[in-house]
Amino acid sequence: MARRIQAVEIVRQSEQGVSVQPFLVRADDDRLYFVKGLNRAGGASLVSEALCAELGRRLGLPIPDWCIMEISEKLIGFSAIPNVQDLGGGPAFASLQIENAGELMWSNVSGVDVDLQRRILLFDWWIQNGDRALDEAGGNVNLMTDSQGNLVVIDHNAAFEASLTAEEFRKYHVFRDQLSHFTDCIVRLEYQRLLDETLQHWDTICALLPNEWLYRDQDEIDETEPTLEQRLKVLRLYNEERFWGQL
Repeated sequence: MARRIQAVEIVRQSEQGVSVQPFLVRADDDRLYFVKGLNRAGGASLVSEALCAELGRRLGLPIPDWCIMEISEKLIGFSAIPNVQDLGGGPAFASLQIENAGELMWSNVSGVDVDLQRRILLFDWWIQNGDRALDEAGGNVNLMTDSQGNLVVIDHNAAFEASLTAEEFRKYHVFRDQLSHFTDCIVRLEYQRLLDETLQHWDTICALLPNEWLYRDQDEIDETEPTLEQRLKVLRLYNEERFWGQL
């Protein structure tokens, strides 16, 4: 099971995030986490966050540690922070805070390790994540740099977006300059093996997910969509030529 922690202090709501602004919460392990609650984010988003965190880490991406956080109604009720009820509804997704982190700037993109750029680009196409946009005018990149300048990959609540088109992805992704790397058949085979190895952990990863995220009802009959089966179908598309042909 995923590690479970208990919230002890709701510090503030973060300015980070567009669709869902997380809360900074101190847990009983005395560490700070950015937390998204079931009431506001919804089960589908929290499932996406957890699945992508696990898949991405197995691909070698620098994704922060995550936990399932229990937040008592009493703690929420005592807080005067606006929108604090967003944290309710059941177990929340908690991503470890990276201290002194700042958003990746366009001027620093070229300094990111090329292999890491390619892995992130491939990962986002694999999970149907169009929420990594950046250019000279700005964007919502969901990439941070820590105090040592190391990249940190965050925020996958918008993954498994069926409406994402190849045109949009190729136009806006922060690492779009690396697209030509995937035209080589030998390169594709290497990455295909990497995705094979990662997806072998699917059952183990799914076992980490709370039922409250997977079902819309307490009787556990009505599944949250996209379901795990639908998500797995998306992830298996790398075995088809159209996956690589559109990248």
